[in-house]
Amino acid sequence: MPHLPAILSLSLMLFIGGCVSSMISEAPVSTVPTHKVQAIAMAPGGGLMADAVAVELVNRGFTVIDSASTSNLLVRLNLNEVEVMQPDGLAKLKEQGIDAFLTVRAAAGYDGLPESASARMNSTYTGRVLAGITWQNGRGCGRGSPCDRFMRKGLSEAAREIADALSKRIEF
Repeated sequence: MPHLPAILSLSLMLFIGGCVSSMISEAPVSTVPTHKVQAIAMAPGGGLMADAVAVELVNRGFTVIDSASTSNLLVRLNLNEVEVMQPDGLAKLKEQGIDAFLTVRAAAGYDGLPESASARMNSTYTGRVLAGITWQNGRGCGRGSPCDRFMRKGLSEAAREIADALSKRIEF
């Protein structure tokens, strides 16, 4: 059994080497925020991930207008989802006391956990992107393996990581 330590070491290296934690990539933003972001409107249609990110942003002290309320507001303002991203649409949101408009989209993986997500926050003052984030879930050894199940994050953890990254980008 003199080779047992070497075999165990090699097995451990393969186990750890095949695992990748979740990753966040941030779009470069050329300017620092010119205004404090306190009130954030969630774009309609973002699904569970958008709702989870909204909860995490509320936990960090932001005022968040949920996607259903934003949808009602857009109807009252006579805006559709395309028009809201135009300068006039963002200006109408600003008049309602909203500082930023956040769009979140996600895709589920083979196991029902989030596979990837993207988030983009636009200023209602300037229309510029304040923060752009992409998130990718972790993976391990092979699909469905114990290592894979250990490395993959659920909705709450993913939303927490995305909200952390967004919050850092809009610090004033």
